Amino acid sequence: MKSSTDIQGLPIFSLIDGAEIGRIKQLAIRPEAGRIDLFVVENELDSIGVQVLPYASAIGVGDFAVTIESADSIRDLHEVDGARDLILKNYKVIGTRVLSRKGQLLGAVNEYYVDPDTGDITACSFSVNENADVIRVFHRSNIMTFGRDVIVIKEEALIRDSLDEDTVPANDTVIPLPNAAHTEAAATTEPTDAPQQHYLSGKVLSADLTDDAGQVLAAQGTVLDDELIERIKAAGPTLFMKLNRLAVEQN
Repeated sequence: MKSSTDIQGLPIFSLIDGAEIGRIKQLAIRPEAGRIDLFVVENELDSIGVQVLPYASAIGVGDFAVTIESADSIRDLHEVDGARDLILKNYKVIGTRVLSRKGQLLGAVNEYYVDPDTGDITACSFSVNENADVIRVFHRSNIMTFGRDVIVIKEEALIRDSLDEDTVPANDTVIPLPNAAHTEAAATTEPTDAPQQHYLSGKVLSADLTDDAGQVLAAQGTVLDDELIERIKAAGPTLFMKLNRLAVEQN
């Protein structure tokens, strides 16, 4: 889990070129999905137009940098479907009011946290309305509505004192947020096939590659070939990003 502050300003490195090619200037959020859809990039092409990096095109979002396949992963704003409208909406989680489902104003968000693999917002911290020095936390499982003007909380009793607490009672029914697929319509693109496959081919898995259900798709030590890379890529961007993290050079 990473805070928005951890991601803002990170340098962007191309794995093929081994060069820094920009920095994260802005996080563009799709509120109806509760997810970062793309990054606005600061680089030498700023004077020409707005440059963006779809979240699904990032290979990794780490402590030191965001890694991508190559400079081609960074696109002009008008080349990514829906990106212009998303940026014009300029949705900011920080500062959004927190409302209980019974209509009580609880405070305002002062930070949010994301899953670096998917860009999904997993938790928010907020300043309590009557005491700005008191910070509380709610997790995604406790969000009823992720709106542009307010975030509605299902149960005040499930608000926590820290990020480490995320206990939902067994009899509580969690209504999941929409988790739209990473498609072009959602302002995302996947890396092009040939260069990325060339980069990964011949590497080995440093650990088992598993899906969300824990099923092993490829065992530790498996040598990556084009067929396996294509199969994992077709399974979706989250698994493909996981593949990139586990792929290492053969000894």
